[in-house]
Amino acid sequence: MSLEQVLEKVVACLQQERIHFGIGGSLLLAQHGLPVVPRDIDLVVALEDAERAVQLLADMGTVVEQDKTSLYATEVFQEFIIAGIDIDLMSGLQIRHCEGVFIYPFDEQSIDSAGRPFMSLVDWYVIYQLIPGREQKVTMIEDVFTKQEVDRKRLEQLRSLVLPQIVKKRINQWLK
Repeated sequence: MSLEQVLEKVVACLQQERIHFGIGGSLLLAQHGLPVVPRDIDLVVALEDAERAVQLLADMGTVVEQDKTSLYATEVFQEFIIAGIDIDLMSGLQIRHCEGVFIYPFDEQSIDSAGRPFMSLVDWYVIYQLIPGREQKVTMIEDVFTKQEVDRKRLEQLRSLVLPQIVKKRINQWLK
């Protein structure tokens, strides 16, 4: 199966079971026309649905054993392989940084309800700034922001959370 076919199968299964989730990562960037080649599927799931989502994906494929990393403090992180495609499920997403811990506020209002449930590009703009080695993706998202309306309300909400000052400063340029 291709990544697209696996995505279709996973989305249909999660939606059928009324799991609240969003698609992020490189698939989200590709959805916005950015020049990335998605190699995996990143799903962010509402905390109350995480256990059921993990079980559903485990039933569809193979659970990958996890190495702990000090960067993430995420409540639920599980990797799966379904038909040869890597899927990362995150719930209660938290990222440690030099000034504390960013706790991602999963908000269904920021999920695109038309078509596939893609997350807000604004959300991943902030998330990518907290993950080392993602500067190119941050720059690509900023390029999109120069060409379309930025979700200022969501950006202000995220800026109010525990973020490094350098990230808040970068966010501020889009709120002027």
